[in-house]
Amino acid sequence: MHQLVLLLLFLFLPDATFSTPAAGPSCNRQCGSTTVPYPFGFSGGGGGECPILLACNATTSTALLPRSTAAAPYPVLSFNTTASTFLVSLAPSCGRGVAEARAALDGAGYGVTSRTGLFLRGGCGGGGGPATTTGSNSSSCNVPSGVMSAILHTAQCGGGGNDTSWTCVLSAPPAPGSPAAASGEGQFLRWESVAAAGCQDALTSAVYAYTAQGVPSIEFGIAEMGWWLNGSCNSGGQCALNATCHDVQTPDGAWGHRCTCADGMSGDGFAAGDGCHYDGAPSRSSTKKDFLIAAGVLAGVAAAAGALLLWRLQCRRRKAGRSASERLAAMRLLSEAATSSGVPVYSYAEIARATNSFSHTHRLGTGAYGTVYVGKLPGSSAPAALVAIKRLRCRLHHHDDDAAAEAALLLNEIKLISSVSHPNLVRLLGCCLDRGEQVLVYEYVPNGTLSQHLLASGGRTSRLTWRARLGVAAETAAAIAYLHGMRPPIFHRDVKSSNILLDGALRPKLADFGLSRAVDRLEAARSHVSTAPQGTPGYVDPEYHQNFHLSDKSDVYSFGVVLLELITAMKVVDFDRPAAEVNLASLALDRIGKGRVGEIVDPALLGDGDGEDWVMGSVRLVSELAFRCLAFQKDVRPSMSEVAAELHRIRFAAPVCDSEEPVSRVRPVNMMDIQIDVSLDGPDAVAKKAAASPVSVQEVWVSDRSSPSTNGSMPRFAA
Repeated sequence: MHQLVLLLLFLFLPDATFSTPAAGPSCNRQCGSTTVPYPFGFSGGGGGECPILLACNATTSTALLPRSTAAAPYPVLSFNTTASTFLVSLAPSCGRGVAEARAALDGAGYGVTSRTGLFLRGGCGGGGGPATTTGSNSSSCNVPSGVMSAILHTAQCGGGGNDTSWTCVLSAPPAPGSPAAASGEGQFLRWESVAAAGCQDALTSAVYAYTAQGVPSIEFGIAEMGWWLNGSCNSGGQCALNATCHDVQTPDGAWGHRCTCADGMSGDGFAAGDGCHYDGAPSRSSTKKDFLIAAGVLAGVAAAAGALLLWRLQCRRRKAGRSASERLAAMRLLSEAATSSGVPVYSYAEIARATNSFSHTHRLGTGAYGTVYVGKLPGSSAPAALVAIKRLRCRLHHHDDDAAAEAALLLNEIKLISSVSHPNLVRLLGCCLDRGEQVLVYEYVPNGTLSQHLLASGGRTSRLTWRARLGVAAETAAAIAYLHGMRPPIFHRDVKSSNILLDGALRPKLADFGLSRAVDRLEAARSHVSTAPQGTPGYVDPEYHQNFHLSDKSDVYSFGVVLLELITAMKVVDFDRPAAEVNLASLALDRIGKGRVGEIVDPALLGDGDGEDWVMGSVRLVSELAFRCLAFQKDVRPSMSEVAAELHRIRFAAPVCDSEEPVSRVRPVNMMDIQIDVSLDGPDAVAKKAAASPVSVQEVWVSDRSSPSTNGSMPRFAA
C-alpha cells in the first residue's frame, strides 16, 4: 500500500516547483539551495535592487556578510523573519581588531542587537580596570582569560598589552513593555560603549536569551543581528497589506522601520517581498497546475485508503473465524485439564439454574475480579448444599488471540486452589468453562465476614468477644502460615478482614485466591516482583509502594492490620479521623509505641464477661505482635509461622471460663434476607435457609454495586 502512494506521488509531482517567490524581477535571493528572506539578496547593481546585500558561498549554499576588512566574511546561520533578526558566526579569534569587527558587523541595513555582548582584550580600560562606558543602559565586566579559554575550549591568546582578563561589553535592551521598547529605542549595541573600553581585539561574542520554558541561556561564538529598511513609518514605510509598520532606532541614531504580519499570518510583511498570507493559502506564483497536482495526489491517497480498508475488513473476517475456533479449542482443553486434576466441571446450564441465570437477587457481592452469587447445585436436596459461585471477569480480552493465555491463567488458578487443604481455607468445589464463561464454585460460609462483625451496621458495637477474636486471629494465622509453607510457597497478596469468612461456630475461613500465585523457590528467595499494584489500601506493605516487590512478609504486614482491627474494631481507612490518623496502622503504631494501647481498644472487649485484667494483658501481647508485623522493613517482621505460634500461645494461656456463651448461639450480624425462588417449577416447594456471606472477591461484599442489604428474609431454595 505504501508503494502505491509513492508511485502516485512520483507520477504527479516531478513538474511541481516549491521555491519561494522572488521579491521582484531583479533581486536574486537564491544562494545554491538556500533562499534568504526579503529585504536580503545577492544582486545589487547601480540601482540597488536588493535593499540589503549579502555575499554567497555557492559551494556550501551559505549566505555571508559582505567582505570588508575582515580576513574572511562571517557566515549567516539562520534568519528570524518574525523578530527581524539573523544570526552570524563569530568564531573566537585572538587577532580580530575591534575596528575590523565593527566594519563587518555594522552594515547598511543591519547591526548588532543589544542582546549580544562582545568580549574584548588588549589594553582595556587603560590598565586592566573596569572600562568606562557611556549610556545608562550599558555595562561592562572583567573575566579572567583562563575562564574564557575554558569556556571556548581554546588556548589563551598571547601577545602584548594587558592579557590577564577579558572585558565584556553589553548594551542591555529596554524592558519589554517599556516606553523605550514601544518606540523602538535601545534595540542595537552601542558601539561608543565598545570604543570607550579602549581594547584592541574582539575575541568573540555571545547572545543571551530565554528559552520557551523561561530559562536564561547564553550561546558563545555567535552574534545576533537586526535589520531594517531606511525611513520611518510616517515617511513612507514599505509594508504590505495585513502587515504592521514599526519604527526602530538604528545604531547610528537614525530611524528605520520594520514590517510584521498580523497574528496567524506568515510572510516577511514587506510589499516588495512575500507580503503576508495564511499558512496553506496559495502564494502569488500558484497556478491551476498546482491545484491539479494536489487533486491528483488526493485522489490517489483516497484510492489507496479504500483498498487498505477492504483488505483490513477481509483480514478481520478471517481472523474472527480462526480465533473463535481457537477459543473453543482452548476452553475444551481447559475443561479436560480441570477434570483430570480432580475438580468437578459443571455445565453453563447447571450454573445458570443454580443462580437463576445470574439474577441480581442471588448476587452477594461484586469486586475487581468478578461477582459472587449464592446458589444450589443440582444433585443434592440438603440445605447445606448451598455454594458460593464466583463469575470471573475475562482478564485477557483485548485480543481474541489471547484465549489460550487466558485459559492457562485460569487453569493455574484452579490447580492452585485445589492443591491446598486446610480447615481454615475456603474449599474449591468445582468450575464451569462452558460458553466462554469462567466460573469457580466454592463452599458456602454462612456467617458473614470478619469485617461485618467488627463494623456492624448502624454503628453498633461488635458482638465478638475477645476469646472469639483471639481464636479467629490464631486460626487465620495458621492458614496463612500453611500457604507460605507450601512448596512452592503461595502468597495470598490480599489478606484483609473482608476476606476472612466465619462459619456457624465463628471459625475463620480465609477466602479469595484470585490474586494468589505460586512462586518457585528461586523467586521466593529473592521475593516476587509484581508489575502492577495489588491489594487493598490500608493493608498494603509500605515497601511494596516503593519498589513493587512482594514477599511473604507482605502478607505478614497485612495480617498485622487485621490484628489491629480485632483489637480496635475501627475502620482501616477512615477520613473522618484526623489527617495523621486516617490510616489505622499509623494511628495504632503511635499509640502502641507510646504505651497507650488502652486508648484504642474496642470498649466492648472490657465488658464481655471475661476478666478485664486478662483481656487487657492479652490485648497488649497481641498489640505488641501487631507492632512487630507492621515494621517498615520486611526483614524486621516475624515470619507467619512465628506469628501463628505466638498467637497459639496467647490463646491457650486464657483462663477457663464456664460462663462464656457458646459461640453457636451468637446471631450473625448484618444478615441479608431476600425471598428467592430458584425452582424452575414455581415458588411452591421452598425451604427457608439463612445465608449471608460470599466468597469475598476484592472488597466488602455489601458494596455500592451489590444488592442492597435490607430487612427481609434470606433466599429460599427449592429442593
